[in-house]
Amino acid sequence: MNKINLLILLFAIFSISAKCPEGARESKQSIKETPKNILFIAIDDLKPLLSNYGFNQMQTPNFDRLAKKGMTFTNAHVQYAVCGPSRASIMTGAYPDRTKVWDLHTDFRESAPDLQSMPEYLITQGYETTAVGKIYHKGSSAKGHDGKSWSIPHSLPDDYDPAYGTPAFNYYQNEETKAKMAALEKEGKAKNKKKNQRNYVFKKLKPSTESSDVSDEAYQDGLYTKEAIRKMASLKAGGKPFFLGVGYQKPHLPFVAPKKYWDLYKREEINLAAFRGLSDGTPKIAYQSFGELRSFSDIDNSLRAGDELPEAKQRELIHGYMACISYIAAQIGNLLDALEEQDLADDTVIVLWGDHGFHLGDHTLWCKHSNFEQATRIPLMFAGPGVEKNKKSNQPVELVDVFPTLFDLAGVTAPTQAEGKSLVPLLDKNQKTNLTQDYAISQYQRKKGKVMGYSIRTDRYRYTEWHEDSYKSFKPYNNENIMGLELYDYEKDPFESRNFAKDPAYAKIVSELKAKLKEEHLEKEYKSHSKL
Repeated sequence: MNKINLLILLFAIFSISAKCPEGARESKQSIKETPKNILFIAIDDLKPLLSNYGFNQMQTPNFDRLAKKGMTFTNAHVQYAVCGPSRASIMTGAYPDRTKVWDLHTDFRESAPDLQSMPEYLITQGYETTAVGKIYHKGSSAKGHDGKSWSIPHSLPDDYDPAYGTPAFNYYQNEETKAKMAALEKEGKAKNKKKNQRNYVFKKLKPSTESSDVSDEAYQDGLYTKEAIRKMASLKAGGKPFFLGVGYQKPHLPFVAPKKYWDLYKREEINLAAFRGLSDGTPKIAYQSFGELRSFSDIDNSLRAGDELPEAKQRELIHGYMACISYIAAQIGNLLDALEEQDLADDTVIVLWGDHGFHLGDHTLWCKHSNFEQATRIPLMFAGPGVEKNKKSNQPVELVDVFPTLFDLAGVTAPTQAEGKSLVPLLDKNQKTNLTQDYAISQYQRKKGKVMGYSIRTDRYRYTEWHEDSYKSFKPYNNENIMGLELYDYEKDPFESRNFAKDPAYAKIVSELKAKLKEEHLEKEYKSHSKL
């Protein structure tokens, strides 16, 4: 080889090697900028009664499995402890006073038509979006389970396990119950009650629990998992980044689940709520009368706040709630298996959340519908690319934060409507990144909206103001409208058995939290609404 050819060869080699690092950088950059898939797991009425939250009696290994893959928030709270407003908030990234959804009937498309939903916006960013099960509250969502949200139609499968057939009213598989309900339907039709068959039957027979020896696919949530896995494969084949919502119904009442999940627990070993009384000094407006539970035919309808259910019924209900959670834990495992089998795990951001907590006899309360800790506190978990593994955070966070967080993790610019904060500074591996906001906000109305309670939860305290005169945060703050105050100290009194709001020893804390709630949230929201 002569010198000229040698120089040409060396130049070519040098050029290729010089370009390789840049090419690698370009490749890494393009991979980083490729939008990630989103697996969005919504669970109805789920409080953090889970093994990964320290409840060792719970048989929920797949929640542990997900926790090891990412971040578990131990102090996460909903904006409103009932599913319609809570789900409207997470899906739009806006507080209830912005969505104007405070009940189970209002559709945010009508009350706040300028807002976009999370999956609706993702469609404009090149995503395929679809879902199965309960993502929005069914009674307050537009046609098609908010059809604007889905590029591929939302699904509610009903192909129940043929060995057991369709459950009565999509709930009950017990053969005796089904037979009695069929007879009641026939009776109702004979009395010309054609338009209210469900109501006619449920007024006479509506069990609060059921344990039947059936398969997972004999109930709704087993079907949702099967359909979600099918959709996952179809979305992968489509080649676009995707948003897949999976909304589980349990552990919502009635507490029905296959017998094998009930068998995981011994009823006699189940603990009742540690505090089962009315809190000292707490205003009556803070309580509810658990009408949702009293609608079941095996519950004494005369009971109200302050009245305790018989111990046997409490144990049965708590047992059923726990069994339903274990049933859902099995479904989570099937989803995670499918994600890994379809080679999607490395490119998919996962978020799992409950739409509110659940009272299980504490304060003599059941269900949700309050600003107490057991109603507002939820499990919130993230996993996937951009999330450090096997971590926990006690930072107070809100469900409204999920909206901007998912866009950050997925690599998509979020719309400006988001009122929450991105939690990525807590999710990444950089120990120096943090959040400045050190509280979470919840609210709940009483007296058909004439009274609204706003609650601020820090790492140690919960402070609540009850405002009358139909106050909302889009109205000027008026101290004279406050008709009740609450302050709980979770370090000294984790069960909220005493209201410290009027205790002189807590006067400074009350003043500080009042200023924080008023200036950093309520007045800030008022100014924001004034600009709309």
